[in-house]
Amino acid sequence: MKNYIFYISMVCLLLCASCKDEEILSSKPGESIAPVTNLKHAISGTTTTLTWDLPTAFPADIVQPVSVLVQRYENGLSVGSQVLANAPKSVTYPYNATKKYKYIVKVQSAVNSTDPYVSKLRISPGQTVNF
Repeated sequence: MKNYIFYISMVCLLLCASCKDEEILSSKPGESIAPVTNLKHAISGTTTTLTWDLPTAFPADIVQPVSVLVQRYENGLSVGSQVLANAPKSVTYPYNATKKYKYIVKVQSAVNSTDPYVSKLRISPGQTVNF
């Protein structure tokens, strides 16, 4: 009987520990930034160029010019990320035809806020291109 109580208690403990409120963890106050649009890639020899359009309007508390965050993946593995300053609309990376690539492009900016409990950074949803 003690074993049954022990195992039931462990299962309940694991179920309770695995529960979390994802909405609270991922929410940030303030108006969100719109994502980049028209994300495209062009391959030329051993380079690939990504191009995109930035949002036309930003929330009032966003510091401009915005930056762009590019997350890079080769053959399904992350090879890093890069923050491009001064509102760029393109970037060039090396290309190898034997590899599969995935790029996620997001708008990123600082936020004007004096509240110590408000994040000083806001990032848009990402747009993805695979090839």
